Amino acid sequence: CVACKIAIMETAARFVAAYCGVSGAEPTTSSSGVVQLQTKEGLITGLGTVAQYLAKQSSKAQQLLGASAEDQAQVAEWLLWAVTELTPLVDDKLFKVNDHLATRTFLVGSSLTLADLVVFGVVHPAVVAFPVAQTLHFANLLRWADHTQYLSGPAASVLPVPLVLKKSQFAPPPPPAPPAPKAAPSPAPAASGAAPAAPKAAPAAPAAEASKSKGDAKAKPAAAPTEAKAEAGKADGKAAAKGDAKAAKGEAKADGKAKGEGKGEGKKGGEGGGKKEEEEPHIGMLDIRVGTIVKVDKHPNADALYLEEIDVGEDKPRQVISGLVKFVPQDKMAGRRVLVVCNLKPAKMREVMSYGMVLCASNDAHDQVDPVNIPEGVPNGERITFEGYPGPPLEEVNPKKKILERLFPDMKTDDKCVPNYKGAVFMTSKGPITATIPNGSVA
Repeated sequence: CVACKIAIMETAARFVAAYCGVSGAEPTTSSSGVVQLQTKEGLITGLGTVAQYLAKQSSKAQQLLGASAEDQAQVAEWLLWAVTELTPLVDDKLFKVNDHLATRTFLVGSSLTLADLVVFGVVHPAVVAFPVAQTLHFANLLRWADHTQYLSGPAASVLPVPLVLKKSQFAPPPPPAPPAPKAAPSPAPAASGAAPAAPKAAPAAPAAEASKSKGDAKAKPAAAPTEAKAEAGKADGKAAAKGDAKAAKGEAKADGKAKGEGKGEGKKGGEGGGKKEEEEPHIGMLDIRVGTIVKVDKHPNADALYLEEIDVGEDKPRQVISGLVKFVPQDKMAGRRVLVVCNLKPAKMREVMSYGMVLCASNDAHDQVDPVNIPEGVPNGERITFEGYPGPPLEEVNPKKKILERLFPDMKTDDKCVPNYKGAVFMTSKGPITATIPNGSVA
């Protein structure tokens, strides 16, 4: 709509002004919907002209406008294209930016320029609204947008909604195990001609003490045998009693500790038992049903999307949006039997709600995409089953837990074009689901 275009252009101009740090620069929109800026020299109109003026006032003017004559010409071309052709934000224009960025970090040259700032400000409303199903289609565009937003720093606060991408967390590999300790070298045998090692001297003190004790024993009169035996018995009795008491005390302490540990472990185990562990995602969590496309139209706001009504055995057809315009002609979509993931959280795709996802097979290059095929005689609404992964499915898949993203790598087609999840085929009451693309992905 015209109002949306005007708002996008003004926000892009304000974003550039914030990045350039020009004090007092407040781009506005005229009554005719044209971006304008009041300067000391007079009134400047048009997003491209306003952006160039702001860049010239910046301390990074040379970088923003282009370091060479060739870069300057390319920056000017991108500014003109962003103003005249990029809006409305239809998919074929976004694909142009996405394809251009396939081997580039920036739109022009090797650093951030005014072209990046203006184009980012214009496409921002589209990139923040991409659903998960479309992120692969615009991977280069999203990567560039995320990088541009990061480099813009505080200027990004001008944008109404920040771009937040769900990125994979890097898990570093564990450190290598320490090397095993080397065995101590065995002593070398003594040479035959060498003098034998002197034997260790016997400790003198014990021998002396023994000799002294022996002499003392001879010098002292011998005690009466009965008295000696009585004293020995008394001493042994005290030692035994003392040892038994210590042993009994140690056993009691050990027993009490064991009981205490058992009690603590039981409590800990009870707490662990009360807390439900999160289940590892598996294909049985998805509510995948057979359906028939009863109506298909082009999306009103996106050239690459179909707006479908699919009968999945419910009271009324379910509205689903699919990015298949580039891959399947519209007449081939009408009346087609498809698989629909029905328990996804409803998502707004270009201002239109979608209540599911059509499963398709694709090759590694993602230039061939085709919905999977349903065996004859399977009724609408029948749920797909997987051996070893029983239901029931989740009531709704929580997008924050990234269940789909964790399942997709294991959803594939084999060399016979049969879709499977970790070897378990997509099964109906009339046989397995098939596809037209071998050794591909299913999503």
